[in-house]
Amino acid sequence: MRICIPIRQKSLKKAIKAAQEGLKKASKLEDAGHELLFEVWLDDMAGLGDFIRRVKRPVIVVCRGPIEKGSFKGTEQERVLRLKEGIIAGSRFVDLGMQTHPRYIEEIKKVTQKMGASIIISQHFWGKMLPLLELIEWVKKAQKMGADIIKIAVTVNHWEDNVTLFELTRRASTQKIKMIVVGMGEKGKVSRMGCPLLGSYLTYVALSDAQKTAPGQWNLAEMVNFLDI
Repeated sequence: MRICIPIRQKSLKKAIKAAQEGLKKASKLEDAGHELLFEVWLDDMAGLGDFIRRVKRPVIVVCRGPIEKGSFKGTEQERVLRLKEGIIAGSRFVDLGMQTHPRYIEEIKKVTQKMGASIIISQHFWGKMLPLLELIEWVKKAQKMGADIIKIAVTVNHWEDNVTLFELTRRASTQKIKMIVVGMGEKGKVSRMGCPLLGSYLTYVALSDAQKTAPGQWNLAEMVNFLDI
């Protein structure tokens, strides 16, 4: 299983410290054969600096404005530039919200192709769940936008909503579509473990409850205990 630890800090020094803490907490997971990644938010950080050299794990670079529940306050051009710099610094993946203008996606695609990185096109549905057929249409939209990996995150309001996410994951896996399927909220925690078992590319696990970047994320201690490592 790929386990991605979100790092959302206001300085590079704090980000590296948090990542090193994550490496210690997740050591048993790696020893058991799980792959570890870090998602680094650049909303309040000017760049990655030597983060990748110090951490030595694959990185997903993210920079989100208020419309995506982020805190980046610059222009869209400045946000895109920050992401490009993150890719050039060595990030293996870049996460772009589906609202990103196609022109900017093309700009970033040129950089990812040069650097051997992958584009994640993501869509979050805060506070609501969508029917399976509507979710499939969003997947098709992301494919047309040039996604290497598609991320769909929805809010799970009822336990049975997880079944919809399991079926979405199963269909994507059958069609060899790389997807990250996430159920947000407490009732969505089931999907965060179940979807990767059905083929979802990764699951997000927070360093601690205080450092969650979305509702319903497991923390590392819970993950270690659940997997009985």
